[in-house]
Amino acid sequence: MGFIDRLSPFAIKHGRAHGVLPSLIVAQGILESASGTSELAIKANNLFGIKSGSGWSDDVYTKRTAEHKTDGTIYYIDADFREYPTFEGCVIDLVNKYVNGTGWEPHNRYASVLNQTDYKKATAAVKAAGYETDVNYPEKLNKLIEQYELTKYDKEGDNVVKIALDAGHGINTAGKRTPDGEREWSFNNKVLLACAAKLNKYQDVQILRLDDPTGNTDVPLVTRTNKANAWGAGALVSIHHNAFAGKWGSHGGVETLVQEITASKASKDIAAIIQPRIVQAMGLRNRGAKTDNLHMLRESNMPAILTEGGFMDSTTDIGALRSDAKLKAQGEAIADGLAVYFKLKLKVAGTPAPPKEDEELKFSSPALKTETETSLVSKAHRQIIVAAAIKAGAHTSWTDKLENNTLTDADVLGLAVKYTVAVNK
Repeated sequence: MGFIDRLSPFAIKHGRAHGVLPSLIVAQGILESASGTSELAIKANNLFGIKSGSGWSDDVYTKRTAEHKTDGTIYYIDADFREYPTFEGCVIDLVNKYVNGTGWEPHNRYASVLNQTDYKKATAAVKAAGYETDVNYPEKLNKLIEQYELTKYDKEGDNVVKIALDAGHGINTAGKRTPDGEREWSFNNKVLLACAAKLNKYQDVQILRLDDPTGNTDVPLVTRTNKANAWGAGALVSIHHNAFAGKWGSHGGVETLVQEITASKASKDIAAIIQPRIVQAMGLRNRGAKTDNLHMLRESNMPAILTEGGFMDSTTDIGALRSDAKLKAQGEAIADGLAVYFKLKLKVAGTPAPPKEDEELKFSSPALKTETETSLVSKAHRQIIVAAAIKAGAHTSWTDKLENNTLTDADVLGLAVKYTVAVNK
């Protein structure tokens, strides 16, 4: 099997799912690994020269590499690079960089790489973000894409569902806060992130975020709907939390809005599916699906809903809004409602297989087994798992991720499975 044939399935699978052109990924693999013949590619399945970094706790491959001083002088060091069992892990990490940024910056410098349809714009965006210092890097990638006709991997099937998500107003928008000063955007953003994370567990889904991911800029509503319309979104969900008079009161409840009079049947159907799910997730009063004349609903060309997940000035609702677990559940409820409407299927490939009946996982203690099976959400549960993993040999940087709230559920599960087994060996 040729190099492109080995790499392209992973580029298609993970690139399309996260809005990164597969042609870009394959071209980068060809260029940076000399079509899989570089030392890193052969010895470590590392196609993009990804270094281990402080958060990497899996295998590393050490090799001599050239570095540059600020004056241009070249010197050599022994550097540690990530070692992968297959090309897939390397592709996942590259896509993760484009989707989430470097991890040490407050913004995602690679955001403009996402959701491109023109490969030349995608390669230019990679260079503009500082991925590579070679001024000819985009041209080299473009030549490879054209030479090997890699754009054929960018073509989507008719079953791809595009979901536009919006976390409401900016974090500093006047009036959008609780009587105690908590910002609506902070609630909305947690719901959106949970929704996006759950949607990414389904097949053939692409996500476009319409608001500023940092919340610092209140993106004009017309900019948001124009972006969703131009992208060809299949549905739009604008996530909000309500307020009555800005003073604490006993009012409250969850409602989902569609455009008055002109709402499509699809909008109404999506609202009807999602509304009861949010009510259940938040444990609040059901105010029902309603209509209103709002820009995000009126100016969207696709089915659109606006959710109100509770009242920020309600003494009844505020406890649920202050619960990260409930906000996460709300986001997942929205995602699952969309999955029901669009008949989405959960991804199977790449997910951890359950243990065989005669190979039940060993945990360092019954308490740890119970904690892992019960929840991966609370910090207390995570602390137990991380401590056990470090005791068994995991890198201490996992503690930093725990404290910085960057430890994902996948991280926790991976630590529980890989390192707690070692404790009993």
